[in-house]
Amino acid sequence: MKKFLSFTLVLTIAHIVTYVVIGALAYELITKQFYMGETPTFIFMRTESEPLLWQHAMTWMLPGQALRGVLMALALLPFMKTLVDMGAVKRALVLASLYFVFSHLSAAGPTTSNIEGFIYFRPEFFNTQIFLLTQPEIIIQALGLGFCFSLLMNVKGIRRQVNPAGKQDAG
Repeated sequence: MKKFLSFTLVLTIAHIVTYVVIGALAYELITKQFYMGETPTFIFMRTESEPLLWQHAMTWMLPGQALRGVLMALALLPFMKTLVDMGAVKRALVLASLYFVFSHLSAAGPTTSNIEGFIYFRPEFFNTQIFLLTQPEIIIQALGLGFCFSLLMNVKGIRRQVNPAGKQDAG
């Protein structure tokens, strides 16, 4: 149980930090145009232009992301030892790939930047420009999550705690 809790804590912290930092930067630099302005595309989202609705998003953002981190750790539990045994770079890239593909590009819920959105969203909500401009945020967040998690696994003996044998492949 202690191994899983350490694994879960590291994954959750890495997820929250990268989600907040990369999300805030991407919002300011790339995607704010889709949420705000005269003709926002994401009219179905809560934005700061409506303070009462925005308060809900701000109240639940961190608890919601913590829950996502725990759920991701639960889903990865059968693969925990394999992930921990990997070399740091390989572990980071594997986790980043899993996060990008399953949490974003192939997610079952349609968004303006995934395959389901391409299939089901009306043209006014899904177009090539929106799709392409929203990819960097998730790619960078996925890589950030992978590398942050991988680095944190090596801090303060967490990796040894999760895998006492300490075996690691060269990748």
